[in-house]
Amino acid sequence: MLREAVAAAALLLLSAAVFNKVGPVQGEAPACNQTELPCNNATCRCSSTDVPGGFELKNTPQFVVLSFDDAVTVSNFPFYEKLSKNVNPNGCEIKMTFFVCHESLDYTLVHKLYRMGHEISTHSVSHKSDVVNYWRNMTKEMWTNEITDMKTMLINYGKIPADEIVGFRVPFLEVGGNLMYEVLLENGFKYDCSWPSLKYTPWYTEFGGEPLGTLWPYTLDYMSIQDQTVGTKPTDSFPNMWVNPMTDMQDNRGVECPMLDQCVSAEDELETSAEAVLDLLRRNFNTHFYGDRAPFGLYTHHSWFLTDTLNNVTVRHDGFQMFLDYLKSFPQVYIVNVHQLIQWVQNPVDVANIAEFGPLQCGNMLPDMCAEADNINCVYNESLPIDQSQVYMKICEGPCPAAYPWTGNPDGVKGMANFTPEKIRKI
Repeated sequence: MLREAVAAAALLLLSAAVFNKVGPVQGEAPACNQTELPCNNATCRCSSTDVPGGFELKNTPQFVVLSFDDAVTVSNFPFYEKLSKNVNPNGCEIKMTFFVCHESLDYTLVHKLYRMGHEISTHSVSHKSDVVNYWRNMTKEMWTNEITDMKTMLINYGKIPADEIVGFRVPFLEVGGNLMYEVLLENGFKYDCSWPSLKYTPWYTEFGGEPLGTLWPYTLDYMSIQDQTVGTKPTDSFPNMWVNPMTDMQDNRGVECPMLDQCVSAEDELETSAEAVLDLLRRNFNTHFYGDRAPFGLYTHHSWFLTDTLNNVTVRHDGFQMFLDYLKSFPQVYIVNVHQLIQWVQNPVDVANIAEFGPLQCGNMLPDMCAEADNINCVYNESLPIDQSQVYMKICEGPCPAAYPWTGNPDGVKGMANFTPEKIRKI
């Protein structure tokens, strides 16, 4: 037992070391050639459909990656709390990634999710809705403000440790090319999970051929082979910057959907039938499990589950839980957050040893750095950068910032102009 504990501790230290190794931007990325340019799983991985570790499919764990976007609030926290009670085959509660943005965010609840062992990542400050004029025309300064100011606010107001905020997802999945990844790398981020793929899925074919297979997480040391369906593809080399591909699902019409809430059915049965929700998720999962065992991503918003709250219609909640119950019949299936998946890719273990894999162990509740007695609800009703007459911001401890924090002013300094002062409203 002592030997196993020491080995597990060593694995965690190795994973942390390689995950935190950051290199400078290297200019135009060359194509990956494993013979001439060795690239190992721990610090570098070429974009590929190859199973990490070279395991046979029967010995490869099946990961289901679960994430939620946007603000954590008193309305959706109970749902996340209930969802967290589901357990993996090793008896440990599942962990999710939360890509959060600033407006309406309850920083005290974010801290509670962090204490429960979930991953807290950034999703920009503003989540501005103007895709064409804003997200497709970002300067480096704009990317820096959206990405790093959100990180700063999570640290200051949510008491999330800086070194544990390592992931990012851009709003509307508008991948920002070289500039976005340059800002991420320069500011201590370790991965991006914004990049959908249609070509590399277990179900998509062209001209009657066979599927190409599904991509596993990889780094941007070398040129990515991933197709670009949204946004701008990076062309420079970003050593040890990981990408977790968002493999498209196929909805009930046969159309791709990188986010669960983009999946549609011709007869609207996803709004009226829990069985239809189960069937959608089960069908897509099975293409992975009985196909190439590449990660199955469930990326969504809590709003997708709100079909008809006035009439207490909970078909999507029910169908989703039915799917999670279905997964419990597979001892090879683990529900993980993005960070846990990348840690496994860096140090892969087979099905026989997955239950003891360090990052998937239960662990204890993390220390409370956001005591309820110190929480304060800040109120702002003037000089707001958003289209609201009054906003609230609940934080771990006072004093409240003098002004409502925003891009270019994460500390809420009174009289300091925000970087994007025009009125914006997130959708």
